[in-house]
Amino acid sequence: MLSGHLQEKGGKYYAVLNCKHYDDSRFPKWVPTGVPVKKGNKTTAKNLLNEFRASYNKYGELIVETQELVTANELMVAPANDVLPALVSSESDVLFSDYMLSWLSYIEMEVDPVTYAGYYNSVVEVIVPYFKKREVKLHELTAKDLKDFYHYERLGDPETDKNPKKGTTVVRYHANIHTALEAASSDNLIAKNVAHKMRPTTEKFVGSFYLMDEALELIRVAQGNRLELAVLFGLFYGLRRSEIIGLKWQNFDLENGVFTIAHTVTTFNLKGKTVRYAKDKTKNQSSMRSLPLIPVFWEMLIALKEKQKADRLAFGSFYNRK
Repeated sequence: MLSGHLQEKGGKYYAVLNCKHYDDSRFPKWVPTGVPVKKGNKTTAKNLLNEFRASYNKYGELIVETQELVTANELMVAPANDVLPALVSSESDVLFSDYMLSWLSYIEMEVDPVTYAGYYNSVVEVIVPYFKKREVKLHELTAKDLKDFYHYERLGDPETDKNPKKGTTVVRYHANIHTALEAASSDNLIAKNVAHKMRPTTEKFVGSFYLMDEALELIRVAQGNRLELAVLFGLFYGLRRSEIIGLKWQNFDLENGVFTIAHTVTTFNLKGKTVRYAKDKTKNQSSMRSLPLIPVFWEMLIALKEKQKADRLAFGSFYNRK
């Protein structure tokens, strides 16, 4: 039976089935349930999801007539406990690696693109290859399987030139697995989330910082460089790289000597491509803040503004306004 999950779209539930093309590449097949998203309807939608999972083959092709399916209206009046009696056993053929790919397709529209890129790289490049090779089934996954995986990633594999991973990296893998299994448990695909209380240990974080002499040397080296202002914003205000790159003139109030951090620009790798992503928000709500401009920064910004004005006049239509 196909694996799948529910997705809300346009105020209604859709069944998203984990299918594959004939070349074995995977794709999500969206099947409308017709069930409105409102309190008390999710069980109805889940029942339809299970009907669809049994009614399509792995290539997303219908294998029974639609008239044979239970209709949404029929399920609406069915008792809540009329859910399929053995959902866990009905998933016996689903590999854990396949379920992770299905979960990944589900969350793509639920999270920030930068967050999804991190999930994608962890799941597709690390988690899926490991568990696919071992053919671990979703409902047979154990805490020991996860311990072995975390141990393998921490130690690395000299025979395949695989470098050991840091504890913080392995914790990210664990977070992906835990969230995916939580969804599987919520959908009654597994009896329990075996990733509970399995968080790998990490090294204690010790922050580093510049000493006075080092900070002065950095200022000296950056002086006159086109990145000088960016370096100084990072050094003096402690801004993140994404916050420095995201600074816009509209964020500066030069008259009152303040500026606001409200826009960020990030780059990330997804499916072999480098993506630049800009957004009008910061990493978290508390990161949106207004800061005072010290006189030296104010003077440098005024000078930069004048230089850009002169460049626009000098280069005309060749000036890059982006």
